[in-house]
Amino acid sequence: MRISTKVECGIIALLDIALNTNNESTVKVNAISKRNNISAKYLEQIFPLLKQSDLIISVKGSNGGYRLSRSLGDITLFEIVNALDRSILSSSEFSQDLEQNVTDAIERCLWKPMTSYLRKYTRSMTLKDLTDMYYERKNYNDDISFIAACG
Repeated sequence: MRISTKVECGIIALLDIALNTNNESTVKVNAISKRNNISAKYLEQIFPLLKQSDLIISVKGSNGGYRLSRSLGDITLFEIVNALDRSILSSSEFSQDLEQNVTDAIERCLWKPMTSYLRKYTRSMTLKDLTDMYYERKNYNDDISFIAACG
């Protein structure tokens, strides 16, 4: 499955905000850009979509930046993906020129079950799950680095 750069960078940006804010603090686009090697200009194109979908809040001023609009456990991957690219989790569409019985069979046997599974899975996965997985991997990799350095 191929995910667009916009979706990938949007998920990374939200994860970065989740990892680098506490309470009422914010994260600046330039900081996200530097930490994740993503163009700040590209992030500035993605953030209005995330804001419009009520996933982030922008704060103006000297301490301005972005923060999540809700708690980590209340933001699903389904919402994030749909905010950035509605076509990924949508129903398939076939050309009207194709034979109807063939496209109906393909839709029922392949695309409909796959899309249903992806929708269900992304609705169950939250930003909190991603941050937990991040910390789990980070701790695991830190332990390996420590062992390798001491070994």
